[in-house]
This record gives sequence, structure tokens and C-alpha cells, in this order.
Amino acid sequence: MFDKRSDFMQYNITYRKKDKGIQFIISYKDRKGKWKQKSKQGFKKQSTAKLAADKVLDELKKDEKIQVELDPQYEELSFKDFAEIFLKHEELYKEGNTLLSYRVAFRVFRDLNDMKISKIKSIDIQKCVDALTKKGLKSSSIKVYLVKINIMFNAALDKYKIISKNPVVNIDVIKDKTIREKRALTKHECDILLSKITNPKYYLISLISIKCGLRIGETIGLTWDDIDESNSIMNITKQWKVLKNGTYGFGTLKSKNGKRQIPIPPSLMNSLKKYKQTFPRNINNRLFNSAKVPSISLALSRYYKKIGFNISVHELRHTYATTLISNGVDFKTAAKLLGHDVKQTLEIYSHVNNDMLDNAKKIIFQIL
Repeated sequence: MFDKRSDFMQYNITYRKKDKGIQFIISYKDRKGKWKQKSKQGFKKQSTAKLAADKVLDELKKDEKIQVELDPQYEELSFKDFAEIFLKHEELYKEGNTLLSYRVAFRVFRDLNDMKISKIKSIDIQKCVDALTKKGLKSSSIKVYLVKINIMFNAALDKYKIISKNPVVNIDVIKDKTIREKRALTKHECDILLSKITNPKYYLISLISIKCGLRIGETIGLTWDDIDESNSIMNITKQWKVLKNGTYGFGTLKSKNGKRQIPIPPSLMNSLKKYKQTFPRNINNRLFNSAKVPSISLALSRYYKKIGFNISVHELRHTYATTLISNGVDFKTAAKLLGHDVKQTLEIYSHVNNDMLDNAKKIIFQIL
């Protein structure tokens, strides 16, 4: 028998003969002062048994050390309570859209609200995911929500020392049966789409997306002083977004590359002037008096579908980018106009479409 004490665990190891072999028994005191045992038998030699015992002991020490480091005053904290603590801290450092995405994810996993965060296991997370799947929630959405609660549990593990293991591991999520790929419209399709839009606001939003490639939040955040009529330039300096207090308002752009100047084609400039004369300015001097970005995005998708186009407004931005690149605009310039960095633009738009292949074929036949 060996009696020992480490900095965080008291233990002893006993070896004895049993069933024509050697057995080891590790007796140890856990962080609550209770004695527990781990044992294994069937070793032919004591040296082999000792190696195995040392390995088990190392694992026990590791687990107990983690437990000792945990702050016991938070053992009774519920999922809901910790989520509120987590959000309170994140409000100091994160943008409104990020905070909103956390709140939505926590609401989706509200079945965990009353459970102690230190007691939540992977099976509890899986049960929530299974329930969401049965309700028909898209797998892509479930994965986004899992990412958010995973971040929260990681904070509970590494930063706050409330749990000893993150339960968001090995969670099964069914793959979506149908995945609609984002696509770019041809010029002919864009013309047909615009010809079918009778709503003046929807028409101009769509035209701006096609001709300038703005994100929807940037479009909704446009003010008339962003439109430089004399130079045919659109100045992108802000966007309409969720603020930290949960309300919508003018906010910073998505990235440092977002601030940019975009040429306004004549057809768009004419439409902007006509719209400006027809509709009175609102109190914020905005072009579009829409309150919530997700609401207008959803309304546009439904409107497009109604007139025969199963697309989102973001696909019109995608159309703008693809049109630039397929017509010879270099990736650095395209990235600047889109508010991306060059690497991001290469990753998204480096595909070769049929028009680009046809152009390459003509050039090859001419020069080779």
C-alpha cells in the first residue's frame, strides 16, 4: 500500500493477488472529502499493474484538479441565469446583431433554462436538437444556434470555471435534404425581375442591390447626403442595424473594409432622383423608412417569389459581384467595391461560370 497526498488529492494504491492475477485498487478522497475507489484486475505482473494504475491515477488527478478549480458558489447556477450573466458581459464588447443572435439561440434552447449549468450533459443538448428537428427547423439554423451556446459553455468552462466539460460535443444534426445554392442572375433575368416590381420602395432597393451591390443593412441605412449626385458616387459610411440596447438605428459597418465609395450608374441615378421627388424625406433623411432589416429582407424574398423569382435580396448583391468579375474587373477592385478584403472575395467569387468559360474560349482561339 502506498499512501500519498498531492496538492489537490489524497489517495493510496493497493496491489493484491486475485483470480490468478494482480489487481490494483486506488482509494482517493474527492473535493467534497468523500473516499472513492477505482480498481482493475487481471494483470500477470505487478509492474504491468503499476503502469496501468499510474495511468488511471493521472486521469483522476487531472479530473479532480479541474473540479478543485471550479468555483463552488456557482454550482447551483441555472442555464438561464448564466446566459443572463454571459450576455451582460458581452454587451460591453459585442455589436447588437451578435447579441441578438445569442438571445435567439438561448431562447431556442429554453428547455435547458431550469437545469443547473454544471449538470447539463451532451444528451440534454441532443434532446433539444432532436425536438427542434421534429418541429421542422432547418439544420443550418440549428447549427448556428449550437455555435452560439457552444461559445457560452466555453466561457463557463475556461473563463468562469463553472463547469468541467463543455457538453456541446458529438451532437448529431440531420443534414438538410434540399440546399438551395446562392446564384447570380443574368442581365436578362435582372431586367425581367425589375420590370415585374410595382412597389416603388422594393424596386429601388432591388435596383441598388443590382447596380451597387450593397448589403441590405447598408441599403436601408442610406441617407440622401450619402448620394453625391454631381459625381455619381454613393458613400457607404454606416448601416441600419440592431444596437446594443436592442433597438434599430444607425451603426458601424460590418468591417473596416465596409467604408467605401461606389459609382452610381446613370440608370440608377435617374431612379434615385425620381424617387426623391416623389417621396417626402423622413426625419432621419433616410431613403427607406424601414424599421427592421430582417423584416424587409423577408418581405422582399416573399415578393420576389410572388413574381416568379425564388431568390433573396442578398443574391442581387451576389449578382453585382459576379457581373463585375465576369466582365474583367480585377479581384482587388471588386473587393473594394463590395466592402470585402481580397481573400474573402477570392474565396466567394473565384468560381468560373459559363460566360467566363466562353470568353476564355474565344481568347484562347484568338491567341493560340
